[in-house]
Amino acid sequence: MNTVKTYAEKASCWINRSIKGDKVVWIIVFLLSMFSLAAVYSASSYRAMHSDVNKIVIFLDQLVFVLAGWAALLVCYFIHPKYYRKFSFLVYGISIVLLLLLFVDPLTARQNGAIRGLKLPGFTFQVFEVAKAAIIIYLARAMEIFEIKKFKDYLLKLLLPIALTCVLLLRGSFSSAVFTAMICLVILWINKINWRYLALTIAGGIAVLGICYGLYKLTENNEHPLFERFETAESRIDSFLHPADEEVAIKMTEEEKQAAIDAERQSENAKIAIHEGGIIGKGPGKSTQRYTLSMAFSDFIYAFIIEEYGSIVGIFVMFLYIWLFARCARLAAKCKTTFAGTTVFGLGLLTTFQALMHIYVNIRMIPITGHTLPLVSHGGTAFIIFSGIFGVILSVSKSIQEIDLSKVDPEPAITEKGEKNESDN
Repeated sequence: MNTVKTYAEKASCWINRSIKGDKVVWIIVFLLSMFSLAAVYSASSYRAMHSDVNKIVIFLDQLVFVLAGWAALLVCYFIHPKYYRKFSFLVYGISIVLLLLLFVDPLTARQNGAIRGLKLPGFTFQVFEVAKAAIIIYLARAMEIFEIKKFKDYLLKLLLPIALTCVLLLRGSFSSAVFTAMICLVILWINKINWRYLALTIAGGIAVLGICYGLYKLTENNEHPLFERFETAESRIDSFLHPADEEVAIKMTEEEKQAAIDAERQSENAKIAIHEGGIIGKGPGKSTQRYTLSMAFSDFIYAFIIEEYGSIVGIFVMFLYIWLFARCARLAAKCKTTFAGTTVFGLGLLTTFQALMHIYVNIRMIPITGHTLPLVSHGGTAFIIFSGIFGVILSVSKSIQEIDLSKVDPEPAITEKGEKNESDN
């Protein structure tokens, strides 16, 4: 017994020495990754049947993405926060270039008429996730170095970059554009930007959306690429509010009609999966809806988890994301710079908000958005990017921990301008 205790103590000491940063965040990442492997393997029956691919191949594919995700996490974890600060504007600029490339049709990858990302040899690069993280890092740096005393400063240095990202996101995802705008507004509010500026921004945003929707309706038969997703958003909202509405279906092309029918069927099957799962679930590998849910491994994986593992596990998964946000908020409060605090808070909010959106779609509280469950849904570059986001959060938390432990020879003081900074937390 004493031997076991000794080994346990040694293991604990090794973990504390080797793994720095917020331990809770590490645990959350590990648990979500394990959920991903188990859920994707079991949920991929529909895909295996219809694409003539063995489930083991799909599982190995997901395992590769999980390992690649952990590699990305570790790379971002070992990069000092000062480099994220230094290259924040460059990262934002790269994200804008990537979004502009989505206007080049030969480079875009589509599914059911929707743009999924850039078509690269062997895989699809999901630009939207990069753009969301990039604008958060940009705002973190901008609010640290720029003095926002007048509306002109706010307009040029904060609002214009946000608007540019959101407008370009409209090319591929209406929900991503609105979602990103909401995240940015919360970040601005937390950083105590003048509430009048924020109120004016919200009013202006609603007005711009109204004008864009009006232009879309005026050019329905000859849409501009920028308004392409308005039709999808309109049909999703209509089908959510008025299921099986024939008037809505008449307006659609055959491809859009088929996509809408599939989405409606997916939503109904997800509801059935949740109902049949009950409190304790059917048990691993015993799902029946996985044979009818074509997107059970991605857009509707939360419903599938409840069907097999029950509402108790479903609530636990949701709790993990809320717990993550709470930890990020706690870390942000410990940060000594605007950049570090805003980055951790913003990335935590981004991950948790997207997870909750996915969950709300699955339980049919909001229309379908196409957002996956971070670090749980089937791979792709989105999985790797979110892993990198966790790596950035852990990098900042490690820096905070190192400062707390540095009693005798503390790191140089950090200024709001980031002029002399070794810790950047």
